[in-house]
Amino acid sequence: MNALLSASHIVKSFPPAGRGRQQVLFDVSASVDAGECLAVIGGSGSGKSTLTRIMLGLETADSGTVTYEGSPVVAGRGGRIAGSSEGFRALRHESGLVFQNPFASLDPRWTVFQSVAEPLALAGGVGRGNAAHAELIEKVSKALRTAGLEPGDMLSRRPRELSGGQAQRVAIARAIVASPKVILADEPMSAIDVTARVQILDALAAIRAERPDMALIIVSHDLGVVQHLADRILVLHNGHVVESGPVGAVLGHPQADYTRDLVAAASL
Repeated sequence: MNALLSASHIVKSFPPAGRGRQQVLFDVSASVDAGECLAVIGGSGSGKSTLTRIMLGLETADSGTVTYEGSPVVAGRGGRIAGSSEGFRALRHESGLVFQNPFASLDPRWTVFQSVAEPLALAGGVGRGNAAHAELIEKVSKALRTAGLEPGDMLSRRPRELSGGQAQRVAIARAIVASPKVILADEPMSAIDVTARVQILDALAAIRAERPDMALIIVSHDLGVVQHLADRILVLHNGHVVESGPVGAVLGHPQADYTRDLVAAASL
């Protein structure tokens, strides 16, 4: 069976050209199937965020290929983003993003309703008239409930009126409202407190249960989060894949020294 989203032989340097180039990814390959959660872990500077952004067409690669449902997203000489390709257009409309800092991803001028509804408007899924507006409210409310928030208490609020955990769950609702096939969550719990982290974990677990065909890519340094959510794990170190496989096998019986160090540090 073909992967829903796959990256093959990705190479990436910053800056892309010129003096002082530093290579951050070395011939890295990764994939995620429909209904699967792939965790990408590694220390700061390991290349994990760069890899996942390339997989979603948010960054260019120096070389390598990315395919979505078998169609190219990043392909050809220089690994350029194929903005007119079928794969890129489909992935753009069928993916959602959850970033590290929820307040940076929410417009401070907009209400929660406006922020969560925007992806539907961009996808052309919003009609006109009272019936269409009622349907939009219902879709936004459903996404908020799935993310663990009560719509009646949230729709008219603005980001400044939210806690960090609430803001991140609004960002999650925004990411899922258009029913994407794949979501990237990049360190979604690192900027919020411990209590809110549990709420975010519960929200992501509920989304996976409600949408069994959706793929989730989670970037994290927290092995507890990884064990709770992920099916497979990819371990990056200095831009190289050092280990990959089912979560239980990799974390329970790590083969690479670097993975063993990560597991040992998490156990302290």
